[in-house]
Amino acid sequence: MYPFLRLHQYTLKDKEKQIAQDILNLYPQLGDLQESFEFDHHDFECNHYLMEVKSRCTKYPSWIIEKMKVDTNLSNAFNLNKMFLYITEYNGRAFVWNVTKLAQSNYNFGWENRMMPATTEFNNNQLVKKEVGYLYEKDSTVLDLR
Repeated sequence: MYPFLRLHQYTLKDKEKQIAQDILNLYPQLGDLQESFEFDHHDFECNHYLMEVKSRCTKYPSWIIEKMKVDTNLSNAFNLNKMFLYITEYNGRAFVWNVTKLAQSNYNFGWENRMMPATTEFNNNQLVKKEVGYLYEKDSTVLDLR
């Protein structure tokens, strides 16, 4: 692996951690932030939530979420008596979806199979079929992190 790729991946993880910490600073009642293990299907955990955090440099009309990630995190959250949050940051604003509540209210994720990159790592651009759905900003809580 090229050294700059490792630096880029490290920087992305740091950015995600800062986003999660900024949210907890806005809501200190959520408790301490804990990083998840490398092979967990979420990035962070606090007293009440499992959190998957993304930072994007492009804004989309809808944000993609993998069904496998939703199913796994909903099950894990249920077993831990927590809720699953999906958070996408763009340009200093965090769009927060409580996926647990969305699923309980029969939210239409619009599940479909699409060819997508196997991972978000630059050294693996192989396309694979994934079942994905869509989250819309109108259904999120928007937080200003600036």
